[in-house]
This record gives sequence, C-alpha cells and structure tokens, in this order.
Amino acid sequence: MENGNSMGTATQHSAASIEMPGGYLKIDPLPNFRYRVTAVPESPQVFIARESCETDFSLALIQAVVAESTIGWICDLIARHCEPDYVSQALKHQLDAFRPPGEMRGEILDFGCGSGASTIFMARMFPHAQVTGVELRENAVELATRIAQGTGVTNARFLLSPSGESLPAGIGPFDGIMLSAVYEHLLPSERLTLLPLLWSALKPGGILYINQTPHRWSPLEHHTTGLWFINYLPDGLARYLANNYAREAPEENRQRDWEQLLRAGIRGGTEPEILSNIRQTPGARPVVLQPRQGDRAAHWLAATNPGRMRTAKKAIAGLFRMTDRLFGVVPATQVEMAIRKDA
Repeated sequence: MENGNSMGTATQHSAASIEMPGGYLKIDPLPNFRYRVTAVPESPQVFIARESCETDFSLALIQAVVAESTIGWICDLIARHCEPDYVSQALKHQLDAFRPPGEMRGEILDFGCGSGASTIFMARMFPHAQVTGVELRENAVELATRIAQGTGVTNARFLLSPSGESLPAGIGPFDGIMLSAVYEHLLPSERLTLLPLLWSALKPGGILYINQTPHRWSPLEHHTTGLWFINYLPDGLARYLANNYAREAPEENRQRDWEQLLRAGIRGGTEPEILSNIRQTPGARPVVLQPRQGDRAAHWLAATNPGRMRTAKKAIAGLFRMTDRLFGVVPATQVEMAIRKDA
C-alpha cells in the first residue's frame, strides 16, 4: 500500500492508495482525469459516513484533503466539493428565491466556511462578487485556499478567524452574509456575540442568509444523534443518550461533555432565538423576507421530494403558512431564513 506522503507531488492519472488512521483510501482512475475514491475501514466497527465518491481533484489535492479529514468523513468532504447537488442545491434554492439569479454583487461573507465548498460555489454563482470565507481552523483555511486555486476560482479568498467570537480585522461591510449549516455549531455565548457582530458588518439593505440549521424543537434530532424526542429532554439526560445511543457512538464519543455536544450541533436553533440575538444590536431592524414568488411555506414545499407523500406535504405547508402568519415561524426540520437589514 503506497504511503500517502509520497503522493504530494503526484500528477499522473493512475490508481493509488493512501493510508489513514482506521483504514485506507482506494483511488481508482476514471475517464476524463477523474477518480473514484473509496474509504476502506480496517474493521466493521469504524464509522463510515459515506463509502465512496467521484472527483476531478488531482492526487495531490486528494492528499491535501486527507490531512484535514478522517476515514469516516473524507468521502463526504470530497463530495461537498465535487457533486453538483450536494452543497449547491440548498444554497441555490435559497439564494434564487430571495434575489434575482445572478444579481448578487459586491462583497459576500461565508461565515464558518469549513473547507470552502459553499464559498467556492457562491463565487462561481456570482462571478461579479468577491466572496470571503471565514473559518476558525487554520488547516481548513489552508485546504479551502488550495482547493480554490486548484479548481481555478479567482474571486474567493479565505481568512482565519482570530477567535470563535470575532471576525478578521479590516473586512466588510458586506452586501450579503451566509451561515450555511453553521448556526447550530455556535455555543450559546457565541450566538449572543457573533450575531450582533455579523449584523453590524452587513450593509443597510443587505441580507443575512441562514440555512441547513436543525430546528431546536424538531421531534427527530437528525443532525447529531439521530434520536427521537431528545430535543425535549433535559441537558443531562440528552447527553447520556447522545453518548450511548446515537447513530454514531464509538467508544471515543461516549465521554463527550455537554459543551462538546453543543459544538457538534445537538441543540439546533429557532427563528425567534436568531432574531433575538440580532436585536441585541441597536439601530437597523431585521426583516424576515418572503420569497420573490409565493411564501416561505411554498418555498419549503418546493424543496421536498415531489414524488413522495405530496398530499400530506401540502397539508403540512398549509400549517406552516398559518404559523408563519401568526408567529413568524416555519417549524420545519431545518431553520431557513433570509433577513434583510432595514434602516
């Protein structure tokens, strides 16, 4: 089995394997200089979120991804960048709903960008905008920069956040700010600090987008544990169940404290909480936008599978329409909001 370190400068299109803790990657060449990457665990007890994926990354770029991931999640990470509908579908659905396609210009902030999949997608979607990805982990910033360079994206940059409660100096103001699958990973103190900070960095008339955040009161906690009704339990009992009965509960996860679980996203978020945090900043008021066509209930319905339980989903959309009008809430499994900064 070839050692991954020897592949850092590899450019040939050939089969390879890369050793990783817990297993190895099997890399098979495909036509058009693409590869199929397969995660092979050393034992059935090793968790694998996704077994295989296809990519047009070079061997050297795959090696860079290896340094930032684990055997269980590496194919998921690669798929975020290389499968057209993985990350882009949810982002495009939201962005097109609240702005005419291609209208976004100026400066966009992708806060909590991870390895940069959402940042790079928005840079391609809005070629006349400058998209800045901000991330707390230095390795992720380096990987995102390398992927952008390796895939020819020139209007995206990646910056290291100095702390979990601040932004890099000298950036902004922004025409749009994106939190894609990010809010749930902020600790309660960070939510109170960062939401006002991000709101202050948004230009008047700009829009704050939040999506793919699990709803705090969903009956199924699908993000971190896969357990039913854990959202309604006290923190101590929720911690015990999460560490012992979650869908991914290897031995090393059974000692996680409550802060680690909160960081993993176990408690999700709600629309009232998000708006309350924003309103800590005096001045411009937040306005929750309705889509350019239809309403937020119809927007939710359009994102669901049209071939399954359509009648039931239409009934649920009718209920969501009522709760939105009465309480400003669409209690779907995930929170999705576009919030305009009005003067």
